[in-house]
Amino acid sequence: MNSNNPNAPQMIFKKVAHSEKKMLFREVAHDKMQVSVKGAVQEDIFHLIAVQTEKDEALLCHHTADSKGITTAQKCVVNFAFKSERYFFQTELYFESGWAVLKIDTDLFQLQRRANARIDLPDKYDGVFVLTSAGGKAYFLDCRVKDISAGGIKIELPANAPEVKIGDILKGNLRLGVRRAIEFEVEVRFAQKKDPVGAAPPTQMAGLQFLHVDNLLESRLLSLMMDLQREIFLKYPKK
Repeated sequence: MNSNNPNAPQMIFKKVAHSEKKMLFREVAHDKMQVSVKGAVQEDIFHLIAVQTEKDEALLCHHTADSKGITTAQKCVVNFAFKSERYFFQTELYFESGWAVLKIDTDLFQLQRRANARIDLPDKYDGVFVLTSAGGKAYFLDCRVKDISAGGIKIELPANAPEVKIGDILKGNLRLGVRRAIEFEVEVRFAQKKDPVGAAPPTQMAGLQFLHVDNLLESRLLSLMMDLQREIFLKYPKK
């Protein structure tokens, strides 16, 4: 596998071997662990309690308080923590004989906890950070997102944007493709002026770190990363 390919699934999520996967799901059910589910039908993450596996093909689960209202079969991204590692899989949720059932005859991925694990967005991809506040002033400026990790983004600010410097706190909305925008407060961790090409106006590049990331937002970001990685891998294959 070419480790220099920024879109390779192994870059952020490493595929778990089949035998290890079977053991993991059995342990998750044995320990009655809670799993986090991001469904395709609603934006909010909900939770299920794993109870037992069936033929290593399905994980039979009980509802929790925040999932009682979920009754629609749907595609979803599931994640859970086990022995300090985080695991993800994309699957289908359905309901049968009083159980919430997750199909587990699918690839399971382990999160690579490298700080530099990021996804480069292709030039044609619609990734925008709408800057709404900087230096106490209100703005409404589209900044192109160059790459994203679970901890932050790199953006290119337009020529009419205010100059930003390391340590500045900004606010804005992150929009990736057709997904609903997520509002963030961010800290500038890197800032560089970009020399103009020809008659083009000068721009700035900035590396932004997400602030106030709790467990729920982290789960949402990691689910987003997995979904985004798959989308780019399918739509923009490397030549």
